[in-house]
Amino acid sequence: MPKSPFVAAAPVDAILEGKFIKVVIAQQSIILAKVAGRVYAVEDNCSHEDYPLSLGCLEGDCIRCSLHGSRFSLATGEPQEDPADEPIRTYPVEIAGGQVWLDPTQGSD
Repeated sequence: MPKSPFVAAAPVDAILEGKFIKVVIAQQSIILAKVAGRVYAVEDNCSHEDYPLSLGCLEGDCIRCSLHGSRFSLATGEPQEDPADEPIRTYPVEIAGGQVWLDPTQGSD
């Protein structure tokens, strides 16, 4: 089990390959996505229009905003397509004991 400030976010089995779920940790809406066996955690907010990315879809290792079509890398949070030009926050993830753990205090800016 990872040490604090990592918190259990979801059972790893709850996230299907090529899909994502939304969780709320420390009053932050976070997307957990599984791509090629790796679990990613990113904020559930498009940097372009403050719109929930959980209303969008995965495209490979990116998440697409359904409002204006911006895509963001799950690994880095960097925008991959206009109109967004600012990254979204990503969070460190660990898998242990059948759970996805993340550190909500260490999100990238």
